[in-house]
Amino acid sequence: MNSVIGRAIFLAGGTVALFLLLRRLAQRSDSSPPAQNDSRPECAAPDSLAQSARQMKGVNLCQVYPSPENGVKTDIDIIAIHGLDTKSPDTWIWEPKGARVNWLKDSGMLPKRFPTARIFTCDWPADLLEQPDFIPKTIEEFARLLLAGIKSRPPVTHDSPGKDDRPVVFIASCLGGIVLMKALVMASHEYHSVRRETCGIVFLATPFRGTSFQDVAKWAEPGLRAWASIRDKNVSNMLEHVKSTFELGELVRSFTALCKKNGLIDHVFTFYETGKSSLPRKIAPWLPASLSQEQPLVSLPSATPDFVPHPIPLDRPHVLMNKFYGPNDSGFVSVAHKIEILICKIRNGRPIEKADLWIRNGCYSKENLRIERLSGDLLPMDQCYINLAIVEQTRDNTSRSKEGDTTQQSTPFSLLARLKLETPGEEIEATLSNLFEPRKTRDSEAIRPSRILIRGRAGVGKTTLCKKIVYEFTYGTMWRDLFDRVLWVPLRNLKLKERQIAGYNFRHLFCHEYFSQHPEGTELANALWHALKDTKSDKVLFILDGLDEVSQDLNGDMYGFLKELLNQPNVIITSRPNAMLPTRLDTLHLEMETVGFYPDQVTDYIKNAFTNRETCQCDSQKVGELDAFCYTWNGFRGKAVPETMTAVYRDIENSLWKKDAVNLEKRSPGQMQIAREREISKSVKDELNFLEVLAFTGMHNDVIDYEPKHRDAISEHLEHLNLPNTNLLLDDMLGRVSFLRTSDPSSKNSERNYHFLHLTFQEYFAARYFVRQWKAEKPLNCLVLSNAKHYETEPAKFLQTFKYNARYDILWRFVAGLFDTEGGEYIPRFFQTIEEEPRDILGPTHQRLIMHCLSEVATPQESLAFTPFRTKLEDHLSQWLLFECEFTNASQLAREVELPQQVLDKALQQASEESKSLILKSLSTWPAIPPSVTDLALSWLRDNGSRNLTVAVLSILKRPYKALSVEALKALAARLEDEDSHVRWAAFDALKGQPTLSEEILTAIAARLKDEDSYIRWAAVDALQGQPTLSEEILTAIA
Repeated sequence: MNSVIGRAIFLAGGTVALFLLLRRLAQRSDSSPPAQNDSRPECAAPDSLAQSARQMKGVNLCQVYPSPENGVKTDIDIIAIHGLDTKSPDTWIWEPKGARVNWLKDSGMLPKRFPTARIFTCDWPADLLEQPDFIPKTIEEFARLLLAGIKSRPPVTHDSPGKDDRPVVFIASCLGGIVLMKALVMASHEYHSVRRETCGIVFLATPFRGTSFQDVAKWAEPGLRAWASIRDKNVSNMLEHVKSTFELGELVRSFTALCKKNGLIDHVFTFYETGKSSLPRKIAPWLPASLSQEQPLVSLPSATPDFVPHPIPLDRPHVLMNKFYGPNDSGFVSVAHKIEILICKIRNGRPIEKADLWIRNGCYSKENLRIERLSGDLLPMDQCYINLAIVEQTRDNTSRSKEGDTTQQSTPFSLLARLKLETPGEEIEATLSNLFEPRKTRDSEAIRPSRILIRGRAGVGKTTLCKKIVYEFTYGTMWRDLFDRVLWVPLRNLKLKERQIAGYNFRHLFCHEYFSQHPEGTELANALWHALKDTKSDKVLFILDGLDEVSQDLNGDMYGFLKELLNQPNVIITSRPNAMLPTRLDTLHLEMETVGFYPDQVTDYIKNAFTNRETCQCDSQKVGELDAFCYTWNGFRGKAVPETMTAVYRDIENSLWKKDAVNLEKRSPGQMQIAREREISKSVKDELNFLEVLAFTGMHNDVIDYEPKHRDAISEHLEHLNLPNTNLLLDDMLGRVSFLRTSDPSSKNSERNYHFLHLTFQEYFAARYFVRQWKAEKPLNCLVLSNAKHYETEPAKFLQTFKYNARYDILWRFVAGLFDTEGGEYIPRFFQTIEEEPRDILGPTHQRLIMHCLSEVATPQESLAFTPFRTKLEDHLSQWLLFECEFTNASQLAREVELPQQVLDKALQQASEESKSLILKSLSTWPAIPPSVTDLALSWLRDNGSRNLTVAVLSILKRPYKALSVEALKALAARLEDEDSHVRWAAFDALKGQPTLSEEILTAIAARLKDEDSYIRWAAVDALQGQPTLSEEILTAIA
């Protein structure tokens, strides 16, 4: 009977009991007066406004220690988060006998244990019954409020040592821990720093699997909601999380995964209560033990996530789990001890944190990321003018490259690809910041690319681009929401002798690449390796720099490791255009190309380079070449600016040798200012001879990174050439000439690897050696580095053997140019040798070689003996150009700006309409269309040719070498009335690129705003938008 009565009482009072229970989860003490002996603020709102104010203001962090104005230096933050239906500071105050003790701020408690920590209370809108004027918040909304409050905590008022991200230890009470878990799982984008700063968490009776009274909540909740409605209140959605639900289980699993990924597994401690609580006795204190249903509110199983092996019990009921009476309270001692363990770990640094800090402050220091200019000046990355453009390859070109069809692709070895400017269309431009944004595939499916190949020609700035990426990630905010770390790996280092280890893996790589100078290098490499494995590389971005330098040189285990590197889920791979990708490589999501500076950026760079605002023009996109051009500019005064690539490099060489002769203590600065070219060469004769042999031997052996063993072999090889280098201190010299760079400036001189400033400089000096031997009628002395054997071969025979080898394409251009700059007497014999057997009869390779070499021979300097021969060569090129159009329905030769003007003009005059169209389409890669071609094209436009020819003519008129005449613009405007919409659209496209149009033409454009074709109407609007002034009538028509 008593049992029936007791259960009846229990059921009748259940609703009220649940409310009282939840209010007691964190022991509210709203009615307690503040302590009279403590003047420090409690950061709490007055009781009459507390509930509405908390709901309106969101989350408030109050610094309870030290006082913000006392100037104590701190190195860590402790943030305490209360539970449901309570507030700060009441949650943390012990006052059973009237004495108020706040263990977070009492001078003898937490502040004494951790005097260099800032301690905050976090007050969030945790009322069980919420104001009816607001929609009840979800746990996601509470989590966002918490993230915003934590991120906006007061800044440190002094210079704090250590990392930019200030480490944080959280103390989370009851359901406050659930909100904290949700916040950390959600933290991304602007809140990613909160997750990164989290270094430890202490959970006080947090119900990871619900409370022990969840069954009561199931039947009592409807009554609670009814009671709230009577009081004109809403019940908090957080009530759901006192129960064990699927959503709570998923949250705990996500939090567990986050802790594993971020290395927090050993930095989380949980405490559970052993004291019992009785809900029925909150209603009827006189109930007997048989009806009291006493049990822990948050028991051991509920308070312990699976990854915490050793939860700690506190001998107290739930309401006292976050309150301690003093420094000797056993509960405080236990909690403070765990916090001390966390702070010691943080200050000592976890191995992975030590690894990240070493990489950031050592490998990726701002000093190491600086760019060395040719002048020797070091520029910090934030001042470097390297706004490099990245251009996504067109789908057609990408697909053709996979199929092996290069019909429509400009060869990567053309002068346009090496030196001239190309400005991509806006639709294929991209920037670093949006590199990983979702893009549509050919199937119109939007995916976020994570595996990206960036190709770039020698000297365009691929390695500088890598430095820029590392700098922006490390010292900026770029991609911080996507990746935890960026690891830059110069792939050439995989060829180093000390790395040829059986079973080479990531641990070896990390140890060699980042931690070789750290006393705990092996431990840090292991930590980074385990972090990589634990996260399956999902949050690590690898920058794999220079695939072309190793793609053909590695084998065995190292080749297998290279493929493993390349197959990482997040990679940016840089390479020269000619590099072959390894077989069976995972799919690349995006292929791009670095194109260096745009024309307007070149202008800005030059303006910044010259303080006296000199006017000059440079056609280089490459960072290093542009720097060299600016450095050499003063040498051009008083004489014509060089017309060929060889002439430019020769002037650069002379300017840099002037500087280097002083650095090498060969001449004084005054002497070098007045030295002639021959005197400059004589001053550095030994160094010049060495660089020529070094460059040629490297090219012959396909070596661009010279290891000490290579330099030793080449130094000995000089003795066989009767060019003794006894005057050279080799290791000292290599570090003092402008043409060489080291990949590891921190190592000893004798242990460094060196490479030429750019591949083009290696090719230039190799060509100098070839020309010197040819002119002296001496054989080439070739050294095979793999076996140290020497052999001799005649220059002509070497030319015939390697003339079609793409690796030597630039070298042959330099050879022709060097012969030309020295009077041209050797030019006829050089071209005659090229024309001799063996010859590529069926393909364009031979014609391309002739064309490239002719582009380096300036016409005014030709010898009389060569002029007829040149005419014959150009006639052959013209015939081939027409044959190519007829046979392949395309023109590869016409895509390259090295094509002689006479050849192009003759071919256009003789071509059929279809061939004219094909040639004009191929000229789309040229930076500007020559006037002779423009004049021809305009005559065809007036002749009313076929649609294909008309569209092709209109397309090239977008980029004339000089402004179009009034008559030409009228001819373009006349095509706006064409019956064919394709022609009308092409005419609009040509006109919109013109700077200023007459009122007559603008009126003709405006008339098309009523065209029946919507694309034509949009094209008309687009053409008008670029004009500086428009009449009222036209503006009205647009509106």
